[in-house]
Amino acid sequence: MKKKIITMAMGSLAALSSINVQAHGWVEFPSARQNTCYLDGGFWDNTIPNAACQAAFDESGAYPFVQRNEVAANVPNYRDMAHVRAIVRDGELCSASDAAKSGLNVPSPHWQKTNISLDANNQIDLVFNATAPHNPSYWQFYLSKPSYDPSVALTWDDLELVDTAGNVAVGEDKRYRIKVTLPTDRSGDAILYTRWQREDAAGEGFYNCSDISFSGTGTDPTDPTDPTEPVDNLQSLGYFVAQGFGPVESGDTVRFRTFDASGAELTDIQLAISANNTSTWAAELAGQFNDAQQGRWFVGFWHAEMNHYMFDTNNVYANKVLAPDTSYSYQVSLIKGDTPPPVEPDNAWNSASIYNAGDVVTHNGQSWTAQWWTKGDEPGTTGEWGVWR
Repeated sequence: MKKKIITMAMGSLAALSSINVQAHGWVEFPSARQNTCYLDGGFWDNTIPNAACQAAFDESGAYPFVQRNEVAANVPNYRDMAHVRAIVRDGELCSASDAAKSGLNVPSPHWQKTNISLDANNQIDLVFNATAPHNPSYWQFYLSKPSYDPSVALTWDDLELVDTAGNVAVGEDKRYRIKVTLPTDRSGDAILYTRWQREDAAGEGFYNCSDISFSGTGTDPTDPTDPTEPVDNLQSLGYFVAQGFGPVESGDTVRFRTFDASGAELTDIQLAISANNTSTWAAELAGQFNDAQQGRWFVGFWHAEMNHYMFDTNNVYANKVLAPDTSYSYQVSLIKGDTPPPVEPDNAWNSASIYNAGDVVTHNGQSWTAQWWTKGDEPGTTGEWGVWR
């Protein structure tokens, strides 16, 4: 019995539909948890080097890492901290209370810490990588208290507000750089909690946990490598996820393949579906593909106002497969886990045997299926046999 596979293969479609896009960004220095795990890698091939990132992956899959620029929450009454705390709840601060990113809240002594050195003014240069800058906005910076117990998930009462900033201008490299003042009497390890709040009706804000060390027991960051500025030169082959695709359930596998103009396979990515990514698999699969392509292809859409490609997590059906030109093609397949795998036949073709439609034999290293009643007709030489798949 063959596995049940649901596929979609598309060519070019019409222009992108209108979509609701969230803002984007993460604390680059000192590195936020989701950024650290993203840069450490290993989550596609089960070789995650950091035990804390592994624990986060075990709970939430790769989604928090792939979506490192969207650890955010909407708080309409964002100037009221009681309202903020009601939406970004205790124990869920590092994920901004996003259940799909809850792995970022896992308390662990293994979170990779960034070494912090204060300048003559008791400040550090915080860098926020804004893949989609937003102004007007404002900033708040919190530091975990010396009494904080890192074996439990972070709460608001574990934090003290140490600095603020107003509507900071973003740099030409789409990074905010802010002088943040920290206490001079701190030593050991701590968590720097950054809140970047947009001033808009939706109240979208970003909440990042950066694990830091005042004692030099952490790691020194390397200079970030800026990606090549994207150019809107890719062509749409169609929608990445078709309406009605699925259902995608734990135990299934989603397979994404791309092909050149001759039909030769270029990429083949398979993502195992588990309980922690049944609702986020599309973003994970797209993120894995986009990382490997480095701009040659992209799953998502081109945002003209922000001048770069993006993946829309709010409406996965709006994302498209974008390729160098429309001679390429792709296929997304859902392999159901409740269907037994195909059993390769081991019965060799016998010229003296009678075969009926659907019978399967092997001959000359190939499997064949009878198209109708046949006897003595050699597979591969007549139309009585088709290649078995």
